[in-house]
Amino acid sequence: MDYQQERKNPPALPRPTNGRAKPTPVPTISDETASTVGAPGTEQRASTRDLSTVELLKEISAEVGHLVQKQIALAKTELKADLKAEATMVGGFGIAALGFAATANLLLVTAVLALAQVMSGWKAGLLVSGVVLLVAAAVAGIAWNRRVRSPLARTQRTLREDVEWTKERLT
Repeated sequence: MDYQQERKNPPALPRPTNGRAKPTPVPTISDETASTVGAPGTEQRASTRDLSTVELLKEISAEVGHLVQKQIALAKTELKADLKAEATMVGGFGIAALGFAATANLLLVTAVLALAQVMSGWKAGLLVSGVVLLVAAAVAGIAWNRRVRSPLARTQRTLREDVEWTKERLT
């Protein structure tokens, strides 16, 4: 394939499937019909057996470069598809979290109405609100105790060691 033609009509990359369908097969090159990649200034050859060692190395390096470009393009395509799938998942979890919050509110209202049968409504509301506030304060206290007290401690320690090591080597 001519290099200019390949730039105008690049071969289709296999599309990521995300487990939904079989990927398209990648064409293979047989040893007898291998040709140069099509870089500018190279001609089509019937066989790699006719090439000198230098020409073979040039062809291999050109094909490796071409393969790296294709792999990078495939990785970009796959990353975009994966990010889209992850964004969809995060959106679904957001909707589920709203549903859980609404359910928790409705259960708290139900508890207030049930207690209102035994005591006055405002006392029942105050009691349920106080219990929820105590639970929230306990969770906040536990979360606060789990905070990072010295951020990047290991990195800071290794940087100090590296600086000391460099100073020792330079003196």
